[in-house]
Amino acid sequence: MADSRRGHSMSVEDIAQQVGARVMGPAARRINGVDFIERAGVDDLAFVGSSKHLNRIEGSSARVVIAPEDSSEKLAAWPEHTFLIVRDPEVAFLKVAEEILPQRIPAATGISSRAVVDPSAVIGAHSSVQPLAVVGRDVVIGENCVIGSGAVIGDGCTIGDNCRIDPNVVLYPDVIIGSDVKIQAGCVLGGDGFGYRNVNGRHERLPHVGTVRICDDVHIGACCTIDRAKVGETVIGTGTRIDSMVVIGHNCQIGEHNLLVSQAGIAGSSSTGKYVVCAGQAGIADHVHLGDFAIIGAKAGVHRDMPGGEAYLGSPARKAADVAREQTALKRLPELRETVRALQKQVAALQQQLQLLIPDAAAGSESVTQETREAA
Repeated sequence: MADSRRGHSMSVEDIAQQVGARVMGPAARRINGVDFIERAGVDDLAFVGSSKHLNRIEGSSARVVIAPEDSSEKLAAWPEHTFLIVRDPEVAFLKVAEEILPQRIPAATGISSRAVVDPSAVIGAHSSVQPLAVVGRDVVIGENCVIGSGAVIGDGCTIGDNCRIDPNVVLYPDVIIGSDVKIQAGCVLGGDGFGYRNVNGRHERLPHVGTVRICDDVHIGACCTIDRAKVGETVIGTGTRIDSMVVIGHNCQIGEHNLLVSQAGIAGSSSTGKYVVCAGQAGIADHVHLGDFAIIGAKAGVHRDMPGGEAYLGSPARKAADVAREQTALKRLPELRETVRALQKQVAALQQQLQLLIPDAAAGSESVTQETREAA
């Protein structure tokens, strides 16, 4: 099904000026849409990320393509195409895509008559509360914010300026949100963490009297959960980006400019430095610290502190270089098995020859070989 948005038509000259591109080929063309090169139509803009992927141009209907600087000489093979030569094709492509297919921005409707807003709430200028949203007692919302339909802002929450809280987000009471924060649909912030103790055979809940603090310029993807602290704060540092379906436990301290990718889970009281990456489905045990610039690979299981500046893989997680060597060795196991079998046959043949030539020596050799096997 085609995109229902109306695309803005742009000339090749306009695109080149916007992204600082050098034009190669016919310049009198216009673009009405954008798509990946495999699916792009005649009037669409496409891109090739690196010179090794230039062969994708052959099967594409696109006639205007953004290409990398190091491919200029090779592009002469397609004289009927128009190429926009830039340093980073993907970045340039997405910049133009935003212009041609702008995102729908919620209208600044103010406070909807169908929203439920407590009289004690303070809502800044140019902020919108959309239909069916609920804003509780003593809430403070800054300027230029959008509270989406069905969102619940619990009592005592604070939200800074220029924030977007998408539909069906739940902020439990007293959650603190900085400025320039985006929280996508379905997230739950400030629910109790998973803290219980066994008393007389029953799991009794441990109180969680702390809160959650989201610092400035944080983006949180859809359906994430960030638990409130038992005491104090669960903190998400400035500039951090969280993908959809990430779970962060109580009292975690997430550093600045982290990247937490889909289905990663960080257990309670863990912490990270700055610029840490946790790839998809990585699992971090409780009370673990990840140092600055640590990279936790996909599906890694971390059960102890990991120093910064290193990449880690595997479960239990260890240095990625060590895991790579292990995997290389595992690939050679069938070959090594055949080698061992061949050596066993050679040893057996030599034993038979020794038995024929020197029976007593052969018997001794057999005894030594048997001892060696048992020791192995």
